[in-house]
Amino acid sequence: MERFTIQKNDFLSHDCTGYFHLYYVGYGQPGNPDYLNTLKNIFVSTHPDTLRAASSQAATLMIQDIPQVMDAEGLDTAILMAVPRSKSGMCNWQLGFKAAVRTTVKALQADGLSVIDGTDFIFRHTSTKMTHLRKPVSNFENTGSEPYPGITNDTCDIQHESIKGRTIILIDDIYTKTVNVDEDCIQALYDAGAARVIFYAVAYTNRNAYKRGA
Repeated sequence: MERFTIQKNDFLSHDCTGYFHLYYVGYGQPGNPDYLNTLKNIFVSTHPDTLRAASSQAATLMIQDIPQVMDAEGLDTAILMAVPRSKSGMCNWQLGFKAAVRTTVKALQADGLSVIDGTDFIFRHTSTKMTHLRKPVSNFENTGSEPYPGITNDTCDIQHESIKGRTIILIDDIYTKTVNVDEDCIQALYDAGAARVIFYAVAYTNRNAYKRGA
């Protein structure tokens, strides 16, 4: 696991500490966490067993890393939340990463760690554009707005009363610098009254890492 800093910008009012487990170097490349793509399941066409296996892979890393994050940040307790999917109305078979976060919470609670399941504390009610689709996809209309400052507040319901004054570990599958989806979500949690937000992603996009042999 590695530590990094998400720097303040037009989407985020101040720097945020982040952690990630491994690099995302490109789908199909050796060592790349392709299972994170599997969990997106855009066409709801992936076999349930494949989805469960992919979700388990993601959860295994989070179960390993989140206690280390809490220790490094001196946290006695934290709410674990997942960055919401970009589209509203997705079915459970498209929410495998959210399920992995829930699995992580249950496993850590069983180990005695003081973590709270906050996966339902934020809910996407209006679809936004899927930013990981860099090219058009046949038979799929990628509707919705591109990221802009405040898009999370505009397109999501957030349970302010559940997070006010609390410490949040906000979790995403892949962090990509300059996309600003995660930055905006962090800011929305602060706007909702969170005392502190720590960010964690399973993977950090670095397509040059594969070329370097990392």
